Order: sequence, then C-alpha cells, then structure tokens
Amino acid sequence: MIAETAKSLNDHLIELRHAFHSHPEVSGQEKETAARVAAELRTIPGWQVTEQMGGHGVVAVLQGAKPGKTVALRADMDALQITEENDVPYKSQNPGVMHACGHDIHTTALLGAAHLLAGQQAQLCGTVRLIFQPAEELSPNGGSRAMIAAGALGDADAVFGFHVWPDLPHGEVGCIAGPLMAASDHFSVTIQGRASHAAKPDEGIDAVVVGAQFINAVQTIISRCTDPLQSAVITVGKFTAGTRYNIVAETCELEGTCRTLNNEVRDFIEAQLQKTLDGICAIYGAKGTLNYERGYMAVVNDAQMTEQARETVEKLFGKQAIHSHEMPSMCAEDFAFYLNEKPGAFLWLGTGIEGETSYPLHNSKFHVDEDILWRGAALLTQLALDVTADGSQEA
Repeated sequence: MIAETAKSLNDHLIELRHAFHSHPEVSGQEKETAARVAAELRTIPGWQVTEQMGGHGVVAVLQGAKPGKTVALRADMDALQITEENDVPYKSQNPGVMHACGHDIHTTALLGAAHLLAGQQAQLCGTVRLIFQPAEELSPNGGSRAMIAAGALGDADAVFGFHVWPDLPHGEVGCIAGPLMAASDHFSVTIQGRASHAAKPDEGIDAVVVGAQFINAVQTIISRCTDPLQSAVITVGKFTAGTRYNIVAETCELEGTCRTLNNEVRDFIEAQLQKTLDGICAIYGAKGTLNYERGYMAVVNDAQMTEQARETVEKLFGKQAIHSHEMPSMCAEDFAFYLNEKPGAFLWLGTGIEGETSYPLHNSKFHVDEDILWRGAALLTQLALDVTADGSQEA
C-alpha cells in the first residue's frame, strides 16, 4: 500500500527535486532550501514545523493517533562546490555549486515521507520527527551536532536515514549491522629544516627529503602495525615545499586524512603518526609539528535496528532488494553522531543502472534515475510505521 501510494506521488517529488537541484546551496548557506522545505511541510496537514534549528535546520513533528515509540528520520540539504556538467533542464543555476552527493534526493524523499505519513496519521502509533539537516559536508564540524544540541532528536527511540549509493544496483538497499562508514580525521604536518645551496646539500637539512621519508614511513603504519583485518587508510593529499629549484627546501607542509572503523585503531594511528614524525625528524635533524584533528566518527548501525530495516525492505520491495554482500565504506557521514545518541541504522539505496555509466558521488556528472525518489520516500515511511507500531505492541 505504501509503495503504491508513493509511486503516485512521484511526479510531485520530481518537481521538488528539480527545484532543489537547480538551486543548490553549500554548507551553512541553505537558507532558501530550508525555506522551501518548511513551506512544503506546511502544506501537509498534521506536521508541526520548527525552523532555524542548528543553523538552517528544519524539524517537523507528527503525533500519531495511537501510543507508540518516537522515530526520527533524517535528510541532509547542502550541496558541494562543484560545477555541474549534466545537460539537463534542471541543471544547477548556481555557478560552481552542485548537488553531486544526492542530498537533494534525500531531502525530497523525506518530504515524500511527510506526505505519506500524514495520510497514515490515524493509524500511526507514536510520533515521527523529521530532521532536515544543514552542513553535512562541512567536515570536521558538520551540522548534525548542532542539530542534536538544538534538540532535533527530542525523545526519539530510534533514528534512521539513507544515502543514495551508485555502487549498488538501482533500488537495492544495503543494510549492514555494525560499522558501515569510517571515521574521518584530518592531519597536517610542518617540517622545519635548513636551507642551503642545492649544490651543497650537506650544509642544509632538506625538508623535502624528510617529508618524503615521512610519507613513505606512515604507509607502514597500515601495512605493518595494524591488524590486517581492521580496515584503515592513511592518505597524504597535499605536499607543499621549497621556493626555487636550486635551493634546499627549508620547510615543507603536508596534509592528509585517516579513515578508520574502530576507535582503538583510530587512537593507535594518531599516536603512531606522532612517533613516526618524531623519529624521521630525529634522523635528519629536522623539527616536525603534527596537528591532528578528529572529524566525523564511524557510522555504526545498531544490530536490532538493522534487522528491522531488513524486514521493512523485504516487506516493501521483496527479499531480492536486500543487498547483503557489500562491505563497509571508508567514506564518512556525520549521521554517525545521531547513532551515537540513539539506536538506529543508516542505509544505502542503490542508484546504479546496468549498462549505463554510473558516475560516483562528488562527480560533476553524478545523476540518478528519478524512480528512486518514491522508493526513498516509501522506505523512510515504512520504517517509521514499523518501528512506532512495534512500540505500541510493547505498551
């Protein structure tokens, strides 16, 4: 029933999605997006809407006619600083900004769930809270913590969300209990050497060489110092040094990221980076400074809530829609902070189309088949109905 009603809503969802997609706003600037979300919610009977939570966040609450649990559903609203290359009528009209991560789809699907849940209010057990969150892309200080601090979760018993996922076939849903996505940390290193003429390197301390040795050495933290069954990544993405080709560089600066799924491994890697830097600098007589900044924690799904999600997916789309063979991703998501507060699950909703080029998230040509909109709306709606109803049985 929910699936069929959601399908009938898809034309309206497409219109909404086109409006969001053509007017993207980056993290912290989602003023017009949030206003459109709130305006749409106020056209739907039953929802109590609160704006400007945690910045440009919007929260809507629907009280069911029967007692039961409280479930929170979350979508993110911000776009990325990417120039869109898709040639579509609803192409971004904001130069240099694009919904290349599918947040316009998440927002639209949650609005679809608002419509569907309003139609079920008489049968709804408990309460549903919709969280439209700004600044998900603003690592390491994404918008979830500000929303939580502002009371967006309220007295929720569980929280759910999803992310479109081009690595999975269209319409299939990834449901993994335990770690799903990685913690994302940022580090920067400054190495102080001593300049000299390039023809007399023995009179200087070459910061380029020290930096290169550091980069090579940190890779052994993963390959030789961590459990091979514990996933971890260290990537140095930026290396800046030197002023001229014939001068031994006096300083170099490095920046990189660490991705981990386990808190113990996270702690270990941070400590090992410092030890490695100290050791390399001691060998060459240089001085090194490490600045390690913790960003998003790992997304860890509750086992019971993940099983509930599997049952919901099977009920809606059939058992074949459950994609159970995927591995965790080393990408990050600040939905992790909601799961640190409440039990719940974050799901992947597949958008890959067989025979078509599947552009990855954060790509200037990322696009989806908009049939995915009703699927996302139905998934969120059915999750809310199933979990709140479970609460009514316990009462």
